[in-house]
Amino acid sequence: MVGFSLILSVGLIHGANDLLIIKRNTSSDTNFSQSKSFIKYFGIVLAGLIFFYFFPSFALISFILVSIYHFGEQHIEAIPLDKNLKNGRRYISIISHGILLFTIIFMNNTKVVVDVFSSFNIVFLNYNFLIIILIITSILYASILIIKKDLQTFLISEILFFGLFYFLSITSSLILCFSVYFIFFHSILSIKDQVKYIYGSNNSKSLKRYIKNSLPYFILALIFLILFYIYTEIDNNDLLPIIFTFLAAITFPHVLVIEKMYRTMKQ
Repeated sequence: MVGFSLILSVGLIHGANDLLIIKRNTSSDTNFSQSKSFIKYFGIVLAGLIFFYFFPSFALISFILVSIYHFGEQHIEAIPLDKNLKNGRRYISIISHGILLFTIIFMNNTKVVVDVFSSFNIVFLNYNFLIIILIITSILYASILIIKKDLQTFLISEILFFGLFYFLSITSSLILCFSVYFIFFHSILSIKDQVKYIYGSNNSKSLKRYIKNSLPYFILALIFLILFYIYTEIDNNDLLPIIFTFLAAITFPHVLVIEKMYRTMKQ
């Protein structure tokens, strides 16, 4: 319940101002332009739900791959590491971080993950294969940090981070473990960057404006989730498939918006 509460509060709010980011990034400020952006955004959300309805297996895999990139990007952007990497190494670092994150979660919550994947008609990877992925990705990620001398100081902090996260994953449920990372190491950091991008600073006044502007979309998202829960054909006895389907539908457009935001901030 703690995990679900975190995801459906701070987690939803961190993606509820995407339209403001789009508006900030759009040269035209007409009502038609804003309406067009609104329609496009929710069109992608609807397309994501349709995608899950007709191709659930492929859609879930796509969601995981997109999340791997999105979480890795936020982590790399949140620390000075991003400033010292060229595009090739930057993307490898982003993907490596995301893969390590999900591999650790999957390894230590295998039974629940298998059940979730089974509800989408997917045969999950076995534990030994996950260990191989963890070892290869760890070596790749560590190599990037070791090669460049000005990045070596981050190696210890990354080892400490993943060590603590591994401990968390074996001492808590999948949803609590995921929510702790999702809220405290992703959503809050993303909100900080979004507030600065939209309002020019991330002081308390700007944060209040951000939360106030997010409320209509936050409430709309909760209503949408409730309706989705009532009318979906997924087994309603298991909240995880429903939550992940819902998160996937709103994640697809959110990732595109945040990616463009970071590109714009570097110009």
